[in-house]
Amino acid sequence: MTLDKIKTTLQDVARQAGVSLATASRVFNNTAPVSEEVRQRVLASAASLGYHSPAPRESSVMRQKGIALLLPDIINPYFTEIVRGAQDEADFSRFIPILLDSAEDPQLEKRFLQMLISQAVCGIIVLGTRVPKDELASILSQINTPTVVINACIRLPNVSCIVTELEKATYRAVHHLLDLGHKRIAFLAGPGTSETSKTRRRGIEKALGEAGLCLPDELCPSSFPNIDGGFQSMSAVLALPESRRPTAVIAHNDLMALGVLHAARMNHLRVPEDLSVIGIDNISMAEHSNPPLTTIAPPKHRIGRMAMQLLQHMIDGDFLPEEGYAYVDCPLIVRESTSHVAIGK
Repeated sequence: MTLDKIKTTLQDVARQAGVSLATASRVFNNTAPVSEEVRQRVLASAASLGYHSPAPRESSVMRQKGIALLLPDIINPYFTEIVRGAQDEADFSRFIPILLDSAEDPQLEKRFLQMLISQAVCGIIVLGTRVPKDELASILSQINTPTVVINACIRLPNVSCIVTELEKATYRAVHHLLDLGHKRIAFLAGPGTSETSKTRRRGIEKALGEAGLCLPDELCPSSFPNIDGGFQSMSAVLALPESRRPTAVIAHNDLMALGVLHAARMNHLRVPEDLSVIGIDNISMAEHSNPPLTTIAPPKHRIGRMAMQLLQHMIDGDFLPEEGYAYVDCPLIVRESTSHVAIGK
């Protein structure tokens, strides 16, 4: 055997055959159906290059059936509802879901992703990311595994994206508050460096700008995106002089909005009479808070089902690059936590 043949890799075979690395891998490992035309093209490429597939390892069951679901916070009902949708759509005779919870830690999320470079699975769903988009794209380009990313636009041949249109949704939410007479509107940004937080903020600032208003930094604090983070951020905002306090607030998510309700009560403010509150996510407890929470409602279960459907199509080789982006609308659900601004505010 020549030195060239010894060095031949599956990636060389895939490149010559004009297919993705994942498709070439499916031909040799029989992890999913591949058309006969593609199979013969890959086998012909392997023969011409002298490539020999290595013997499967004992851990190949996870390589062949494992679907990694990487999420920032398993405690947040938003992500668990997406996971439920993905599981409801999954074909368990073919796939084994594997949950990886990064606990809102970008470094842990990157370690999980780096692990998936060497500990291969047959598919990945990134439910939400705290890793900067450029870094995420760089890591995913090394994995070469069919991947669906939710709420980040990554342009790679092996990646499909589902984007909830939160910029439009927060734009509409601000107009709802403007129609109620509010002019001092705060945004509790959650993890301010995250792509989803930036998207939310763009919609808010666009709507305020069109109304001749702005979002001062003192009304846009960042924090951990949970109930405690919402309580602490809102407490800091309410410590401002009364003339600079907001009459309405949009929280990064519903968990933070629940913290806002607590902070308002601690400061002897009534919601919505003294402070209108809007959350994002429409988690199940939002309808049962006191008062019931006005919120932006992404279709979480449907997003999970869509993610698994896309991933299964990609694994099966039934996927076109131009199909890589799906956009999902997020309606505003108006409940009892928003009302007209109080006279004199």
